[in-house]
This record gives sequence, structure tokens and C-alpha cells, in this order.
Amino acid sequence: MIRSAVHRFPYTRSQRLRRTCDVTLNVARFDSGVFAYEAWVHHAGIFKGNGLVFPLTSGNADDAAAEARSRIESDIE
Repeated sequence: MIRSAVHRFPYTRSQRLRRTCDVTLNVARFDSGVFAYEAWVHHAGIFKGNGLVFPLTSGNADDAAAEARSRIESDIE
């Protein structure tokens, strides 16, 4: 069974246009114990893109969410 948690947070870019994006992040844990994430980014109500499903190296849910968040923030920059 896949277990997932959805996290929503705003992120303000530090480079170029300093606009704030609304990010929805879904972190899933598979039966194998591997975590993966997928993200959707919106700005001013307009869909700007999503992250691909990537495996994470973290071993617990909190660390996996933090790792996924740092990756998506890096992608936004």
C-alpha cells in the first residue's frame, strides 16, 4: 500500500523576479520503504509546472518531505 502526505507552502524566489509561488508537494512511501515525491507549482493562480516523480534518499517521512522541499525550491530558482 502506498502512503502519502500532501504539503502546501508558499515559496518566494530569491533570484530574477521575486515572485511567490504556491507549491503543492505529495510525498509518498511505497511498500519497499522508498520515498518519492511529485510537486505542482502555481503563481497567481496559473499553473507553472510540476516536478517529476523522483525517489528520495531519506529514510523517514519528515526527512523525505524536507528533502523534496529543498529539491523543488532549487528547481524553482
